Order: sequence, then structure tokens, then C-alpha cells
Amino acid sequence: MDTIKKLPVYKLRVSEDDESPLVVDYIGLVDDPAIQLNWLTFDKKVKFSSDNQRRLIMGALMVADMPIYRRDEKMGEYYVVFEKEEVYKIVQKFFRNKLTSNFNIMHRGASLGGVYLIESFIIDDSRGVKAPKAFKDLSQGSWLCTVKVDNDEIWERFIETGELKGFSIEGLFSYEKINQADETLLDEIIRIVTYG
Repeated sequence: MDTIKKLPVYKLRVSEDDESPLVVDYIGLVDDPAIQLNWLTFDKKVKFSSDNQRRLIMGALMVADMPIYRRDEKMGEYYVVFEKEEVYKIVQKFFRNKLTSNFNIMHRGASLGGVYLIESFIIDDSRGVKAPKAFKDLSQGSWLCTVKVDNDEIWERFIETGELKGFSIEGLFSYEKINQADETLLDEIIRIVTYG
């Protein structure tokens, strides 16, 4: 617990201005998502005009108010948090900028072809938007999605094999350090990190 209190905690922010570079602009298909949640795959055959696999993956893109451990050469060890209000802003800007096909692998390379969002929602019990059973413990304000993978190579090489397991957002953010006086948020971070 003391280690957590000693590490700085930053709220990550984007700009609502569409001209600003502070934006989430890609969703990475990754082997080890920072939010520590793997996606679900739905690959049962469904009858349409012919038998085709549905090739759907569903999972969390962002978990509101969840501390995510980071370590880099510039800042050392720290935690980042996306507050639920910020998640909402990020999702609005992502859709407003028509980025629903911006997927890559492990945050490398250009956008993949044949991979795109078909469903997206923010958990909000006050509006009746509930999390699916598999994600029932996620916090209010978390962003979930379902992705269609039409790209044969991506599906067969990375999804079916289990090489890639989850989503990871990619973007530029401003960092706002959480003041040590904000005991409520720090206590919540300690609870989440310590007890899961």
C-alpha cells in the first residue's frame, strides 16, 4: 500500500477541440492489455446466404477510474487514470472523427483493413446501459465494444491462435497530476490495486 501512495498518479485528458492532437486515434489489438481484461470471441457459424463465421471480438476498451501502472524512462513508475467523464469525451471525439476502422497490431503500423467497430457503448446504469454478464464488475463509465474482423489473415493468425487477447487504446494525452490531498481517489486506487 505504501508503494502505491508513493507513486504519482495522473489523470489523462484529451482535448475536445478537433484540431488538437490530444486524441485517441487508434485501437490496438494486443497480447497483454494494460487494463488486464481479455476480449471474448464469438466465432459460431451463423446461417446467412451461406455459412460464415461471425468473427466478432468483444471487450473493454477503457475502464473508468481504473489505475493503470506505467513505467518509462522519462517519468519512471506511475499510475494513470481515465475518469468516467473523460472516457465519455474520448468516445465522442473518436466517433465524431470517424475513427471506427482505426485498428493496428501492438500499436505498430498503419490501420488494418477489414477490422472495424460494429457496436460501442459506455456502461451507464442511469440510462439503462448495463454491462454484459462477462463484464458485470466493470465501473460505470467504462467503454466496451464489439469488433468485426473480416480480414482473414488477422483472424487466422492472431485471433484464432490466441496470440492477441485484448484491446489497447492509442493516443496523445495531457497529464494532470493528482494531488496527494485527493484522499478519496488515492484510497480507491489503493483498493483496486491491492484487492483487484
